[in-house]
Order: sequence, then C-alpha cells, then structure tokens
Amino acid sequence: MTFLEILVIILAPSYVLFILGTYIYKRIKGLPTGECSNCKLKNANKNLIKYFNKHKDEFNL
Repeated sequence: MTFLEILVIILAPSYVLFILGTYIYKRIKGLPTGECSNCKLKNANKNLIKYFNKHKDEFNL
C-alpha cells in the first residue's frame, strides 16, 4: 500500500465521523441543523445589525 492509499483510508472515515459528530452535537444541544441553520444565522445577523443601529450612541461607533 502506498502512502496516498493509507492517507485516504485514514482521512475519509475521519471526515465522515466529524460531520456525524457535529450533527449529533447540534441535535443534543438543540441547535438548528440543515437548512434551518442557514436561516437562523442570517436572522441573527440581521437582528444584531438592527440592535447596533438602534443603540449606536451607546457603543461610540
């Protein structure tokens, strides 16, 4: 077996386990997964921008 084959054998399952672990972590913590996570992040950023615009005199920006 060449070095490249060994590297692929190690990295492929590691990547899959990382993705699976991230999904399980989000499910346990009650965080949005899939398409909902994209919308949630966009809405959170919009809400932060609205908050900073409303209270910009307090932040001295």
